[in-house]
Amino acid sequence: MQRDIRAGQPSDRLEELDALRGLAAFAVLVHHALQLIPRYETPAIAGAGWLRYTMTQLTPLRIVEMGRPAVLFFFVLSGYVLVRALLRNGSPGLGAFAAQRTIRLGLPVAVSVLLSVVLYAAFAEPALPAEWRERSLFTWLEPPTAGQIVSNIALMADNDDMRLNVVLWSLVHEWRMSLLLPLVLLFRGRVALFIAAVLALMAIGIMGGATENRVLLGPQLHSTVAASFYFAGGIGTGAALALALGQDVPRLSPQAMIAAGMATLALFSMSSDLPVYAASALLIVIARQPGWLRDALRSPVLVGLGAISFSLYLVHVPVLVATMHALHDEWPPEAMAAFATLLALAAALPMYRFVEVPSRRLARRVEKRLGRRSFAAPVPRCPAPAPDWAPEGGMPSRVA
Repeated sequence: MQRDIRAGQPSDRLEELDALRGLAAFAVLVHHALQLIPRYETPAIAGAGWLRYTMTQLTPLRIVEMGRPAVLFFFVLSGYVLVRALLRNGSPGLGAFAAQRTIRLGLPVAVSVLLSVVLYAAFAEPALPAEWRERSLFTWLEPPTAGQIVSNIALMADNDDMRLNVVLWSLVHEWRMSLLLPLVLLFRGRVALFIAAVLALMAIGIMGGATENRVLLGPQLHSTVAASFYFAGGIGTGAALALALGQDVPRLSPQAMIAAGMATLALFSMSSDLPVYAASALLIVIARQPGWLRDALRSPVLVGLGAISFSLYLVHVPVLVATMHALHDEWPPEAMAAFATLLALAAALPMYRFVEVPSRRLARRVEKRLGRRSFAAPVPRCPAPAPDWAPEGGMPSRVA
C-alpha cells in the first residue's frame, strides 16, 4: 500500500494500473491515427508484406494494428478496479451506484459528443474525396441530426447511429454492465459460480446475435443488448479476478513471472476475445508484482498518461477526424496523422481538468447522498480514501 504524504494516510491507488490504462488508450489513439493515412494498409500474407503481416497480426503488436484488444483490456481492468473497490468499501446500494456511474460516465460522454458537433460545424468538408471519406473512422458520414446527438449522448445508439464519436460503443456496454456490479458482492466465496454466470451471459449474447470476436454494437437497438451480454465476459473477467484475489495479488516467483509474461504475450497475439480477457487478467497480476516493471509503470509520465486516459479516449476521434478534414489537402498524410495525435493528447488535458474531474466530484456527492450500506463490508484496518471510481472502456483517470 502506498502512502499519500499530503494526507498523511495510506493510499490505495494503484498507479501501475493507471499507467496500463493510459498505455491502452494511447494504443487506441495510434490505431485510429494510422487509419488516416491512405497508404496504410494491412499487407497481404504473400509477397514482401509477410513480415509486417506476421508482426502486426500474430504478435502483441496487433493491439495497435487492430485496436480492439486495448478496448477489451479496458473492460477487464474496469471490472477489476470497481469490484475491488466495492469489496474494500462495501456497496452504496444499486440506486446510488447507478446514479454515480451514470453521472461519472455520462457528463464526459455528453461533452465529447457536443465537441464532435462543434468540430463538424467548424471543419467538416461535405464534399470530402472518396479516398479520405473511407478513412474518416466512420465519423461524420452525414450531417449530425438532433436524434443522433441525443442517442449518442444517451448511449442508446446502434452501429448506424454511433457516428459522432464511434468509440462510445464500448461505453454503451460498460455503463450497462457496471450498473449491476454491486450484485457481484453476492458471489463472495463463490467465484466458480460467478464465472459460470458470466459465461451464461456471454452465451445468451451470442445466441441473441452477437458475433464472437467482431461485434461492437449491432445493426439495431435490440442488438446492442445482446452485445452487452456478450461483453459481460470482459467486465466479468476483471470482477472474477477481484473476487478471487481480494485486495492483494499473490507474489510470483521469478520462474512464474517468466511463465506468466510469456503466456500474456501469447494470449494477446490471438485474434479471439477470450484469450485477450485472460491476457488482461494476467497483465494486471504481473503489473502489481514488486520489481522493475511496476516501478517503470509508476513513472510520472505514464501515471500522468493514465490520469487523462478516459478523456483521451473520448476526445481523440473527433480531433483526428477534424484535423483530417482541415489538412488533408495541405499536409502529407503521415505528418497530418502525427499532428492530429499531438492535438488529441493536448485536447485531453482541458477535458480532464474541466469536465472529467468535476463530473467525478459530482458523482461522489450524489452517491454519498443516495448511498446506503446494503452489503456489509469488512472494517478496514486504516482509514480508506473515498473510492475514485473507474469508468470504462473506457477508462478512468484514477484507479482505485
